[in-house]
Amino acid sequence: MTVPLPVGPLTPYVTPGILVNAPTGISWSTIPPGRTVTDAERTAAQLDICMRATAQADSYCNQVLRATLDTEFQSGPDFRITIQNNTGNARMILQRWPILSIASVQVSPNTFPRQWTTVPAGMYDVEHPVVGLYGTAAASAAGEGGQSILIASGFINWCLGRNGFWVKVQYVNGWPHCSLTQAANPGDTQLHVDDCTGWGAVSESLGITGVTGVVYDEGAQEVAQATTTSVVSGPGTVTLSAALTYAHAAGTLYTSMPQSIMWAVTLFGASQALTRGATATTVQAIPGGGGSTAGAKGPVDLASEAELLLDPFRRTI
Repeated sequence: MTVPLPVGPLTPYVTPGILVNAPTGISWSTIPPGRTVTDAERTAAQLDICMRATAQADSYCNQVLRATLDTEFQSGPDFRITIQNNTGNARMILQRWPILSIASVQVSPNTFPRQWTTVPAGMYDVEHPVVGLYGTAAASAAGEGGQSILIASGFINWCLGRNGFWVKVQYVNGWPHCSLTQAANPGDTQLHVDDCTGWGAVSESLGITGVTGVVYDEGAQEVAQATTTSVVSGPGTVTLSAALTYAHAAGTLYTSMPQSIMWAVTLFGASQALTRGATATTVQAIPGGGGSTAGAKGPVDLASEAELLLDPFRRTI
């Protein structure tokens, strides 16, 4: 079993172990070039590629894909904040998605100084919860969820005219993603991770707390459903609904990230490797195929394929 590299905070969407073992045809032994390169130097170069490929995916999607705790301000009623005629509830479209949970909502007349009114818990909810993350047997591989929330009647209305209210929302969006900061053993019900953001998210609509993720470990991969976290965001511990089956080294990836995102980041990494001059192999021709070089792809081809995979996850407004 290959021991993953402890990568610390802001773990990339794929680790060097995942990148090297993916069927990309890249000869990773040529990065960085030279005959006296140590394993540590080679792993460091691979980690750099993973980080750049992660940033490339975020940039293409116009948002950070890993779970983040965000604070957003908007004025309404207007384009992003509308009032439902039949219920009087306000519908607010936030900038990032998928929204996992709402930490707080505050409303003020759009005048200075602000006079904040806190909307009580239970008087707001995510309009379209992420179905494939809560209480499932396996994490979803699809892009699901919405970017709008509902706020109960009476807090925002047309009494002050268009944009008469200023709204402050703190929420968690994206896919919980982290790596282990300490080794885990079979039977453990807690994971020490570099980022707890989103793992303990609460879906009021579904009545479920905690997100399901996958521990990516060669020969010991397993699904682990989180229930609570020691902190809302940042390094801490994640409590699981069931004990671990396998042992996992520090640096092992624990994520709810859709597999299509991880594969896209891997392709971005392979594209960067080829740009740096790495050698690559091609699959041998098969009967009916176009020859040994017909299926070969260059850096631009790999990047274009990655972008197609990421299209469902792009932020559009």
